[in-house]
Amino acid sequence: MTIDSETMLLLNAYHDGELSAGEALSMQHRIEREPELAAFAAQFQRLSSELIDVLPGEPAPEHLRGAIFASLADDLVGGSDEETDKKTREMVAKPAEASKAPQWRSIAAALLIGIITGALGGTYGARLMSGDTRAAQIENEILAAHLRGLIAPQPFDIASSENHVVKPWFNGKTTIAPTAPDFAAQGFLLVGGRVDVIGGTPVPVMVYKRRQHTISVTVTTAANGSANESSAITGTNVRSWTDGGLTYWAVSDLNPAELSSFADLYRRRLAGAG
Repeated sequence: MTIDSETMLLLNAYHDGELSAGEALSMQHRIEREPELAAFAAQFQRLSSELIDVLPGEPAPEHLRGAIFASLADDLVGGSDEETDKKTREMVAKPAEASKAPQWRSIAAALLIGIITGALGGTYGARLMSGDTRAAQIENEILAAHLRGLIAPQPFDIASSENHVVKPWFNGKTTIAPTAPDFAAQGFLLVGGRVDVIGGTPVPVMVYKRRQHTISVTVTTAANGSANESSAITGTNVRSWTDGGLTYWAVSDLNPAELSSFADLYRRRLAGAG
């Protein structure tokens, strides 16, 4: 099943009722027209129903919670300790945020995404089970940052197609001085850059466009682990390579052949720059 990352996010929002009326209608029409998308939507619904069956229900009413606290306090301290009694009264009086806004739906959504990601990301799961856990974690963080960029108003912090504008913008923001080559002649347009935090460290990300597809090129130190040269996670393709002590990760829902061509261009440009 080949569903791109943007469609995955839209389908999840549709399932949770978070789309506008127009967006929801558009997604409904897509589901009716596209058998693969319809099958995937049915899987969302089935998994959601199964999760609701096993997750906890609504929290107890506030008055019941207060009575339980009071009863426990009487049993434990016998009402003889003034300070303890005061703390107990504060606990009873304090509103329970969970009772106002039940959190199990958010847990269900997170578990649902995790289950589907696991189902589609067999390669990633296998790497987590192997000794290459660190690299797999870094790759997963990079993928998540790429997806966040797709749903943001713009996937970059600085907008420019000029190498001499994007590259110096990273000065003082990261310890890595990236190369931001221009591949407009080959159909890969540099559109800007941003800073992501990967493994707790700010790293540079160059952003390219190929037609309507966004490509994020994240640069980390090679010490973060040996990169898996080619992988696909939740419909998003990843190409990575190491050069000069740095690891480059090209992430996009662009088809594998074109993303590989882009990665080859970038790798050759780095070799020439060296």
